[in-house]
Amino acid sequence: MTFRSGRLKFRAVDLTGALYAALIAAFALAGSGLASVSALASSAMSTAAANASSGLDGCSRNTGKALYDCVANVLDRMSAETAADNVPETRRAISNAAAGLRAATTKAQALSAISQCQSVIANALRQVRAAGGAHVRGWGGGPGGGSGLNAVAGVISRAVRLIQTKG
Repeated sequence: MTFRSGRLKFRAVDLTGALYAALIAAFALAGSGLASVSALASSAMSTAAANASSGLDGCSRNTGKALYDCVANVLDRMSAETAADNVPETRRAISNAAAGLRAATTKAQALSAISQCQSVIANALRQVRAAGGAHVRGWGGGPGGGSGLNAVAGVISRAVRLIQTKG
């Protein structure tokens, strides 16, 4: 189809096919972006867990209430380091454990607080594994197959052992 405007001729172009191709490309890129976001989340959780593990090394010099507060600070930092990740349930469990440790005045209270977190994280990790390593909304997983969540579980387990032996 041709249009005339004064001396100029315009030809109408059917852009339907090009529009569909552009939409398909956009959806493909968005899908690959979601996978990379999950991979980054797993990597960030692993990094946060590695930093927390180092922090627990410093806590090992403490006993009693000082130990509980130190471990709580480490857990708060780990939670903050995963703030950009799409794992709000994981962060909530860690933050609740930190709050419980700060409130604890006895070894039994501290163990109860951290054990609740350990149980919740272990359950989430089971869900990720049952889904074949897929991302479980709010918890993690994805391309790393739950490696970030597994690293967090390792830190929590180490904190439990530390409180059992030095608390």
